[in-house]
Amino acid sequence: MYRQARRVRVRTHLWIALGLTWPAHAVAQSAPPAASPSSDAPSSAPSTDDGADLGEPKAGEPKADEPKAGEPKAGEPKAGEPKAGEPKAGEPEPPRKPKFIGIPYPIFNPQLDFAVGAIAMLTYPLDKRDKLSPPSATQLFGLISSNKSYFVLARQEIFWAADNNRASLATGVAHFNSDYYGSGDATSPDITFPLKTDSFFIQAKYLRRIWNRLYLGGKYQLMVTNSNLSAPDEAPDEIKSYFPIETDDRNSGLGALAEFDSRDTRFSATRGFYVPLDVTWFSEAFGGTTNYVQAKIAYNSYHDLHQKKLILALRAMMKTTTANTPYYLLPAVGNGPDLRGYASGRYRDYVFMATQAELRWYFWKGLGAVVFAGIGSTTGGFDELFKGTVLPSYGAGVRYMLHKDQRLVMRVDYGRGNEDGMIYFSISEAY
Repeated sequence: MYRQARRVRVRTHLWIALGLTWPAHAVAQSAPPAASPSSDAPSSAPSTDDGADLGEPKAGEPKADEPKAGEPKAGEPKAGEPKAGEPKAGEPEPPRKPKFIGIPYPIFNPQLDFAVGAIAMLTYPLDKRDKLSPPSATQLFGLISSNKSYFVLARQEIFWAADNNRASLATGVAHFNSDYYGSGDATSPDITFPLKTDSFFIQAKYLRRIWNRLYLGGKYQLMVTNSNLSAPDEAPDEIKSYFPIETDDRNSGLGALAEFDSRDTRFSATRGFYVPLDVTWFSEAFGGTTNYVQAKIAYNSYHDLHQKKLILALRAMMKTTTANTPYYLLPAVGNGPDLRGYASGRYRDYVFMATQAELRWYFWKGLGAVVFAGIGSTTGGFDELFKGTVLPSYGAGVRYMLHKDQRLVMRVDYGRGNEDGMIYFSISEAY
């Protein structure tokens, strides 16, 4: 069951981060009422030729409850202030026209061999009069490989009512032939078990803005999976006697969601913060086959160092899960944007933590370059936070701005960990 470690690993991530353009609402201010005469002012009878009674304004003067000339009426914005539903000056306005992107790409991944994938995405506004909501998106992803793996994913995201509401629906099917490295620290790149998985999943989310840029909501997630873990041909007979291990799982759960989102754009933010929290309870009571809880939180911050051409992006994250979680769903390195340079699932355990920094430089006609570095660890629990293997990550990449108004980018990164290196391709920044 031993085999030589592959020195170069290539993996494609089809991860499209949710972004947001969120200018604050303009607050309408009422003009002050016209001042009344002071009690110590000398009294004088009104002129009889202007028709004004005592206490009424003269011709051409505003009444007590009316604004003065040049001042806005009550509830209207002052001069130079945006109307309700319009972005403030200097803040980008979400594009109003639909845009389509379709990109095929080749993949070489030691777990998938050679593969061909494609991304198609249409972005558009639900209401052209709504200038605060980011564009909604219909997305389709697909992949097929020479080792007979494939997946198809469809996703719909909508934003409406001045970005007070956010919802998404995703569904897909997948069949993967891959390697399982095991869990914990006692794993080796030279020892892997062939793993076949067939999955169907569906996930629905809804969030509502409750204050400023804070959103609360919930989700439902269902994943039906058949997994088959077998011993390699080189394994001794006493090891083969324990295999294959086949499981049929139905993971059905309800989740609580919270997000603080002040990013200036969804796909490649230049300023602001994004802090998502997701806690999901999987239970037999919801139609599942097992009971466990998964939780994940991240902190992303973006800093414009020079005219939106030099951006520093920072990220910290943690994922954790409880006992009875299926082994293939334990928090894993190599799945997602954290710690680039590791094979998918190379390290996995009940707690995964990581932090990283990325410097992005767009220097010529939408062309850019990045450098990044990070560090993380996987452990068996919170009582072992500082006992896990330290996992460094570093690398560089190139960027091309596909759509300047939405800052939608195509990226190619090369990352290295403590063993191998990997190449990443996606539409959107890593985070």
